[in-house]
Amino acid sequence: MANPVSDALLQQAGIGGDPLVTASALLQQGQTDAARDLLADLVKKNPRRADAWFSLGQLHTMLGELKAAAQAFKRAIQLSPDVVDGYVNLGNTYLRLDRVGQAIETYRNGLKQQPEQPLLHFNLGIALSRSGNLPAAIASYQTAIRLHPAYAQAYFSLGNAYRDAGQIDEAEAAYRKSVALESGYADAFANLAGLLATKEDFLGAIENCLKTVALVPNHPHALRNMSLSLYKIGEYEQGAEVTFRAIAAAPSDTMLQYHMGEMLYGMIRTGKSEQAQRYARQWQETCAKDPIAQHMAAAILGENAPARADDTYVRETFDRFASDFETTLAGLGYRVPEMLCAAMEQRLEGRRGLTILDAGCGTGLCAPLLKPLARTLVGVDLSGGMLAKAKARGLYDSLHEAELGRFLADTADRYDMTVAADVFCYFGQLDPTLKAIAAKTTPGGLLGFTVEAMQGASPAQGFKLGPTGRYQHDEGYVRRALQDAGFSILSLEQTHGREEMGQPVPCFMVIARRD
Repeated sequence: MANPVSDALLQQAGIGGDPLVTASALLQQGQTDAARDLLADLVKKNPRRADAWFSLGQLHTMLGELKAAAQAFKRAIQLSPDVVDGYVNLGNTYLRLDRVGQAIETYRNGLKQQPEQPLLHFNLGIALSRSGNLPAAIASYQTAIRLHPAYAQAYFSLGNAYRDAGQIDEAEAAYRKSVALESGYADAFANLAGLLATKEDFLGAIENCLKTVALVPNHPHALRNMSLSLYKIGEYEQGAEVTFRAIAAAPSDTMLQYHMGEMLYGMIRTGKSEQAQRYARQWQETCAKDPIAQHMAAAILGENAPARADDTYVRETFDRFASDFETTLAGLGYRVPEMLCAAMEQRLEGRRGLTILDAGCGTGLCAPLLKPLARTLVGVDLSGGMLAKAKARGLYDSLHEAELGRFLADTADRYDMTVAADVFCYFGQLDPTLKAIAAKTTPGGLLGFTVEAMQGASPAQGFKLGPTGRYQHDEGYVRRALQDAGFSILSLEQTHGREEMGQPVPCFMVIARRD
């Protein structure tokens, strides 16, 4: 007697004969559930049909049912262990399930059956790269290429592995071979461009980015690399145009928002303020909900600046740069922690065993200088990424992820000394924060901080948001805010603690005592 399920499905598809053909016809008609029922019925009736198990595995994969797909492919391999496609599909399914070890084992089992199969060597390389075993991955890609010399994708992945292993020249050669074999390989052109940018061959990077976007106009990585390279060679206006395209292609890439701000600041520094403001207004309108765009556009336009930087802007800024923050500062000749902590120690006149607050502690650059003075050293910062770096120093007694004003409002502790190194450049109005610090400072306790010195005419409120996105302060305003908060100024001197585009950035370094 015929199976009623199979008969009904065969009738529905209008096709007789092999149920695999019928299942394919059902899929073409968009009837995936019917095709799955037919294949499930087929393997139940004929459990030793490897081709049916394989087709069922492919259908499960298409539907995102990966665990069921893996079981079907395993059964297909058991029945036909010499068929390469079974190992390829099972291994790929394990990779999608993030079961990398099982993927590696599967590809290696396939190679025991067919050791000269390039696809299995290539996929093994992918899995080994995912596992972090780059030398073995490189060897697998090289074997795939030896067996298939025109394997452009293998050269591309070999380039990725070399790049990740820090073998930059080898990576470049592999990418170039990949695009030589396949002239329409957009991702390979994009990765070659990125590699050339890291080698500071910015013209070469731009050339390959242009080849990429000729193939894929909104390729996000190519647009990003082209934007970076144009910035590096000082083509800020062209860079702004490209960065707009990159933001449209990858709106969640916060780095592009920062990069747009750098482009516009570069335009201002090169005498193109009017053009920069035109782009800033367009940026402000296009990215109305992005805190980075809103903050930096306001900085460029010089209007509607908030009294202090938005918490989200500050957090995202420093989380984004936490990994290479100290390297970047070293390249800017940054010396605020050393200058400020040395000046404060002089005012202590030998006192030790203090309760010290490192306000806006960042990665903890002040900690080695403050720890010898401290009985208790406390750090607070908005950025969890920065605090992770600070924690790794092992010098703080406690660290707190919080906005400074909120932290001070919530704590019952009092501090003998508070240090805020390059923190108030993200505060325009200083009065509320200085008063909050004063409320948690012991009588006679010290406060030391830096602010960027006002450039040009001083507005009535005594501060302004500069085109870098950092606030600048007028000396008179700083003095009034400290006095109103209950501090006496011990010293206020103009110096510079960093450079911007090769030029020193003037700042005020202030030491004050709680009355």
